[in-house]
Amino acid sequence: MHDENGVFIDIHRELREYHEVLSFFKRIQRESSVKEYCNGSNAGGRWIYQIYSDEFIDEIAGIINELLNSNNYKGPILEVMSGDGKLSEFLRPKVNVQTIVTDAKTSRDNIEFPKWIETKDAIEAIDQYNPSIVVMCWEPFYSDVSLDVIKRRIPTIWIGDPSSSAVSTGLSEMDHKQIIAQYALCRHDDFLTGEYRTVIRLFNS
Repeated sequence: MHDENGVFIDIHRELREYHEVLSFFKRIQRESSVKEYCNGSNAGGRWIYQIYSDEFIDEIAGIINELLNSNNYKGPILEVMSGDGKLSEFLRPKVNVQTIVTDAKTSRDNIEFPKWIETKDAIEAIDQYNPSIVVMCWEPFYSDVSLDVIKRRIPTIWIGDPSSSAVSTGLSEMDHKQIIAQYALCRHDDFLTGEYRTVIRLFNS
C-alpha cells in the first residue's frame, strides 16, 4: 500500500484490521526496511514503536474495562510517555471513562506531538489527576520511570519489548501479571517468521 507519491502509507492514520496490518509489514520486510519505515519513512513521517490494529486495541480496551468494572474505579485513565498519542486516540471510543494523555515532550526521537497531549512528566500527571489506571506503551530504552509509577500502587498496564524498553530496571522481577496479547506487533518483530516481542504486564491489579 503506497500513497500517490509511491511512499508506503502511514499505517496509523486510521485503525485497520490485524490481518491487513500484518500483511503490510510482511511486505515491507520483503521489499524495504521495517526499521526505516518505523523511523519516519512513511507517508505520515510517523515514528512507530508499537504497531496498532483494531484487534490489538480491543485487547487493551478489554483489560481496561475489566479493571474498571471489577474494581468500581472512578478516576480517569492516564496514559504517560504517550508519544504521538495514537494509542489513546484509538482507545477512547472503546473505554468507559475519560482518558487523559500526557508526555514530557523531550527531544528524544523526532515525534510530532499533537496539541491535545498535555506536557507533563509521568509522576506530575499522576499527582494531578489521581487516575484509576495508568497506561505506558514503549517506555524509552534506559528509562526507569515505570518503577516510580508502580510504587504509587495504581493499576498500571505496561506494554513494550523488554529487550528495547526500560531495560536493566528490574521491572520483570517486580510482582505483575503477564498477559498474552494475541494481536501485538512491534517494530522489532520478524514478521516473516512470526517472532513477536511485545509483552503486556499488569501491575498493582
